[in-house]
Amino acid sequence: MQTKSPVSVSVIIPVYNEEKLVRTAIEDCLRKLDADFEDYELIIIDDGSKDDTASILRTHFSNEPRLVLSPNNINLNQGVSVQRGMAIATKDYTVHNGIDLPLDIKDLRQLLDGVGDADVLILQRKQYAGATSWRLVTSNVNILIRTLLFPILTRGIKDMNYTQIYKRTILKSILPLAKSPAFTTPEMILRAKTAGLKIETRDVVFHARTHGSGSLGKLHDILWTIYDMFRFRYLLWIGLQVHGKVK
Repeated sequence: MQTKSPVSVSVIIPVYNEEKLVRTAIEDCLRKLDADFEDYELIIIDDGSKDDTASILRTHFSNEPRLVLSPNNINLNQGVSVQRGMAIATKDYTVHNGIDLPLDIKDLRQLLDGVGDADVLILQRKQYAGATSWRLVTSNVNILIRTLLFPILTRGIKDMNYTQIYKRTILKSILPLAKSPAFTTPEMILRAKTAGLKIETRDVVFHARTHGSGSLGKLHDILWTIYDMFRFRYLLWIGLQVHGKVK
């Protein structure tokens, strides 16, 4: 019988209007986490859902000891929800995922077993399948602008918008000013690089959404992301780095 990992992990999943997915996805996560980890927590941030998501969470999971429910009273977006989850997390390592489980939880044990002394492990999609044409266009534009603004800091990293594994002890030092959904984690990675933290990458299988659609890719989110990118570029130009501290 395989022993469970001695490493503890916090898994953060933001949820918005996912009544069709939420119960089965959470049950799948809990089952796989319980099989592989002695100590874990699953943090669900209900981002002001307007369908039956909140009701399903209360009905089926309010007494689950390893699950932390932390709802947003209004819709704050994925970036803010991920950051709220990171503020709540208590375990050795923290990872965020989508409710459609693009990162299969069964892959997490192997990734953590191989994390070594890395402070941040960037998970890069081997393939980006299942995206709409619009999402592919906006994703490529996002990467282009980010590369032009941060050519040195982005070198060698091909995917900043999938998911990452962070040591909990370094989270406070790299939490971003950005609140936009598409620059929250890139800014954290860029802050980690400017702080000299150890960063490694791993290519992983991306599991495309099989039904329904996500809520990202709206024009408002795109403009918000571009604003956050230029703001951080300006802060680096004037020497302002981690949360206003001049280095």
